[in-house]
Amino acid sequence: MTKMLRTLAILLAGLSLGAGMALAQTPPAGMQMPGGGTVDAQPAGTVPWQLLQQAKTVQKPDKKYGPVFTREIRKLDKQDVKLYGFMMPLEQTRLQKRFLLASFPPHCPFCMPGGPESMVEVVADQAVEFTYEPIIVAGRMAILEDDVVYYRLTNANAVAK
Repeated sequence: MTKMLRTLAILLAGLSLGAGMALAQTPPAGMQMPGGGTVDAQPAGTVPWQLLQQAKTVQKPDKKYGPVFTREIRKLDKQDVKLYGFMMPLEQTRLQKRFLLASFPPHCPFCMPGGPESMVEVVADQAVEFTYEPIIVAGRMAILEDDVVYYRLTNANAVAK
């Protein structure tokens, strides 16, 4: 009897862990994030991060790892889009012409807030002032097959919220 109860307890614990992980995939608006702050709902007219995060990293026939994009992601290539996210500066200056835009706020100077599907390299026409607050940037999206990043936004400019 105790063996059966122990097996049932392990099964229930596994099911609750799986359900918790499924719920944790997409944080709800207003959720407290590591390092403080909350995740705001994305403004209308911006590409949802959930779409970009559908890219998968797989091992290719040449044994290198790279992205596989959905049809919906591929439709964004060479399109003018708006993105809402958090700046990750690549230079130690107040004004940034090239930076990463991440789906979540960075919470540690040595940690990435997500994988390559959760970040976009931004190359701005005019320098954007660094901020810890989320920003909106508009520009031309590039979907990249053979690069360090999966996405790049060129001719980008900051947009008022």
